[in-house]
Amino acid sequence: MSKFVKVKTELRDLSLIKQALEDLKLAYQENARYVHTWSGFAGKVPLLVQTKQLAFGLRETDDNAYEVIGDDMQMVQIRKTVAQVQQRYAYHKILAETTKAGFELVDENVGRDQVIRLTVRRWA
Repeated sequence: MSKFVKVKTELRDLSLIKQALEDLKLAYQENARYVHTWSGFAGKVPLLVQTKQLAFGLRETDDNAYEVIGDDMQMVQIRKTVAQVQQRYAYHKILAETTKAGFELVDENVGRDQVIRLTVRRWA
């Protein structure tokens, strides 16, 4: 039998989460209803991600982060997808913060290991 699970994240900016989901071409609905049949949980979530293989929601916690809620039977795929979302979220967060600090993106490379390497520069 499946169980309802929650996974903490450090994702805090909803607009950056949406950018990350769009980068990964993951369909999402805003302010949607998430229902976990086996546990009886039903509630509105700011973001609901649904594909053919999985469905999970993101909801805000008391410490202003977003947690992932979903079914433990899909947790392997959810964790893999959330890891990709976290990478794209970090990418957008770094670009936003470096731009705000006056830096400009000079180079971007993605290695075989899927690590993104950014080079930024600021002219004084």
